[in-house]
Amino acid sequence: MHILCIYTGNTGLTGSAGSGYTDQKKEGCGMERLLITGANGFLGSRAAEYFGGLRGWQVQAVGRREMDLTDPAAVERVFREFGPTRVLHTAAVSDVGACAADPAGSERINVEGSRRIAEACGKFGARLVFCSSDQVYLGRPGRENGGPYKEEEPCAPVQPYGQQKLAAESLCAAPAPGAVSLRLTWLYDARPYPCRRGDLAQTLRRMAQSSQSAEFASADRRGVTDVWELLANLPAAFDLPGGVWNWGSPNEAGLPICELARQGLAALGADPGLARPKDYPPRELRMDPAKTRAAGIRFADSAEALVRALQF
Repeated sequence: MHILCIYTGNTGLTGSAGSGYTDQKKEGCGMERLLITGANGFLGSRAAEYFGGLRGWQVQAVGRREMDLTDPAAVERVFREFGPTRVLHTAAVSDVGACAADPAGSERINVEGSRRIAEACGKFGARLVFCSSDQVYLGRPGRENGGPYKEEEPCAPVQPYGQQKLAAESLCAAPAPGAVSLRLTWLYDARPYPCRRGDLAQTLRRMAQSSQSAEFASADRRGVTDVWELLANLPAAFDLPGGVWNWGSPNEAGLPICELARQGLAALGADPGLARPKDYPPRELRMDPAKTRAAGIRFADSAEALVRALQF
């Protein structure tokens, strides 16, 4: 994939890096220059689409080919050539199983790669928004039934993915003053598209179309968020005070994933019973939205947003 540069606002220009628009983009007409990492990923690709449609944002989205996070020279080159004022760092090895199978390999991306991005942000004066995960909360002993997590609570993740995200939050804060770490919920995209594993909305659409059943955890409580609602709130994240923020739709009723799936199936006109309960160990991954709400940012409740997205 080539580097995607989208010039919005009054320039009317679109082109890839090195296409001859260097002078115009550096002048910028007062626009924010946004660098998005993880351009080929679920969130990064959609962030490029979303911010590319906004006035006042000049976007460059890069994948691994364009900026290998394990290569300090590659990171330096992209920052120097583009000169971002804002950075949205979504790139990660986000498959929990892959992180567990090769924790050293995923750490090079999730921890050391994030540190390099933060250092480059500090060096070039770019405001960093780092995409963390609700998985940092998973594993604290005795916390399975303690209600939604607040940002200030101590975390003790047991899985490598959560451990790496938590470590990256701390590593980003020092070299990039004012860095914002967003602890994201499980994301979905309800639009029809070729679906990768793990998207709840697309899984429910396939079930509704085929009338095939599937198992869902009966004691797994977490928030699920429409990626487009998350993106609509992301511009405001760059203006938040630095630190950690719970980011996404709350699940204040404590509905397990199986019940959310059943409500989604009903919204699609399918039999809710297609979602069969599976008895896994209980998990509490809900996040308290109070801090984000106090900053004027609100997300719809998980069940409400999922039903609305699937009915659209």
